[in-house]
Amino acid sequence: MRSKDGKIRVLIVAGQMNVGGIENQLMHLLRNADPSVYQIDFTTTEAHPFYEEEIVSLGGRCIRIPGTEGTRFFRYCRALYRVIRQGRYDVVHSNELFHSGMVLLTAKLAGVKGRFAHAHSSNQVLGKSLARRTYTAVMRWLILRCATEFLACSTLAAEFLYGKRILGRPNYHLIVNSVETARFLPQAGAGVPRQGASDGWKTVLQVGRFCDEKNYPFSARIAAECRRRGDKLRFFFVGNDGSENRYEQEVRQIIASEGLEETVRLLGIRKDVNELMRQADAFLLPSKYEGMPLTLIEAQAACLPCVVADTFSHEVDFGVGAIQWLPPDAPLSAWADAVEQAVGREKPDAADVKAAIAQQGFDVQTFAEKICGLYRQAIREG
Repeated sequence: MRSKDGKIRVLIVAGQMNVGGIENQLMHLLRNADPSVYQIDFTTTEAHPFYEEEIVSLGGRCIRIPGTEGTRFFRYCRALYRVIRQGRYDVVHSNELFHSGMVLLTAKLAGVKGRFAHAHSSNQVLGKSLARRTYTAVMRWLILRCATEFLACSTLAAEFLYGKRILGRPNYHLIVNSVETARFLPQAGAGVPRQGASDGWKTVLQVGRFCDEKNYPFSARIAAECRRRGDKLRFFFVGNDGSENRYEQEVRQIIASEGLEETVRLLGIRKDVNELMRQADAFLLPSKYEGMPLTLIEAQAACLPCVVADTFSHEVDFGVGAIQWLPPDAPLSAWADAVEQAVGREKPDAADVKAAIAQQGFDVQTFAEKICGLYRQAIREG
């Protein structure tokens, strides 16, 4: 299925390709892959996804296919099959959690030699209904039989999607999420000011989608507890906004009922997250579950003290003393205590952070090189 121009043709399947941790990682891959060697395209179920313009500018394509819309699996698979055959792809790289079972079965039927599954999440609530349990079992069975390479951002994410036995296979690859180090790491002597430093206020930042996983309503309650204590703290929440998002609406209700209009600010989607992190005093992430949160990697790269729920893999920890882990069921007062301590704590040394990123493979170039190397290997073996 090799193309006439000799490039390795890769189709990445990842839902909508709007702003999110997984999508950001995939854009890191595209930005750092050699365009003379790789043709990387993306499927999307959106008419005009957030990243479409940049994907096209980098030589890729955004190819719209219909969503499953609940149970319309065959329509989705037929559309995906046509895209694969028309694009003559060498590799299909699925980032669709259990839905990857259908993606990779379709890729196998279409004759694709390199079929990549990529695990990004752990401990996600799957539901206890018979239908849901059956779906999960069937999809995992398909993934294990149709994938040629098994990628994961953390050991917990791998165990969650593939099962523990996958860890010993030679085609299993732990590839940690990555950060654009230069964009987040404070520059020596730059003296980037902290938000509100001139008036005595300090800033706590949280970044991520407004969804159940990120636990924003709990963060708003932490902010309310800090306000009751008289702390001079502002909480900035960065993520998707929209009147129909029930988690955002719950946060807005807490803001209104607790009188937090001056201390909690919803900033929506931002393109300057790196600058917000450089200027903040602490980072908050009370997630219910995660695979390996990109935002926590970015926060550590920005030398931020972090207050984090102990609900996901510690493989994300740079080991520079930036993270304070808390049990998710710890009292609200304990979370408020931790936030108060974090904003007053000295930031990790930038040189130590930079060294940890390089040694542990958290930089985007390392991330892209590892995955592109696997693409090349898949072509050789195919």
